[in-house]
Amino acid sequence: MIGKLIPYAIMAVVAALALWRDAPYATIPFLCAMLAWYTTRMLLTDAAPKEVVQERDAKRERSLAAAVGIGMVVIPLVTLATPILDFAAYKVFPGQLFIGGVVALVGVYVFWRSHADLGSMWSAHLELREGHTLVTKGIYSRIRHPMYTAIFLITIAQAFLLTNLIAGPAGLFAFALLYITRIDPEEQMMADQFGKEWDAYASRTPRLMPRFAFS
Repeated sequence: MIGKLIPYAIMAVVAALALWRDAPYATIPFLCAMLAWYTTRMLLTDAAPKEVVQERDAKRERSLAAAVGIGMVVIPLVTLATPILDFAAYKVFPGQLFIGGVVALVGVYVFWRSHADLGSMWSAHLELREGHTLVTKGIYSRIRHPMYTAIFLITIAQAFLLTNLIAGPAGLFAFALLYITRIDPEEQMMADQFGKEWDAYASRTPRLMPRFAFS
């Protein structure tokens, strides 16, 4: 339990340092989005997940996950707490922080909804767990990869809220690389596991954005 509280302490220290040095970024909105993201994962991830029965591309997966962690967490926190990357800061344009805040709120909501609907079937890597079932309820009835949608939104929000040419887009670039590399193998794994059930689900459900019907 204490280990789960460490990120909160780190973000509190980063916030204090950023405010003390008058960092030229939207410190509080960005850290609030990060806290909401972390809290959602901490609360909705099963403390005793089912056993992994199949894993693919383990080394590549962990390398990509580490890159995303650096882009979404390490670089932003270092940027807020220290002046190392202040040379890449730029002046905020009108409405930028508002847009970033709205995108962050939507992203965190989709992230929460994805975790809540997926339940114990969630995994950070290309894995199948014991008794794995194909989840098609809730938000998964509209999008087949809403977790990726959520992280894309959160990293886009990062680009708006961290007005820094390096730290702002770092999360988006890292996650886009993970997505491009992972999505086809992941869908192939689902097809291998669930066969026609997956094919039918994939044919009616888009990957990232829901279809909107206009009459």
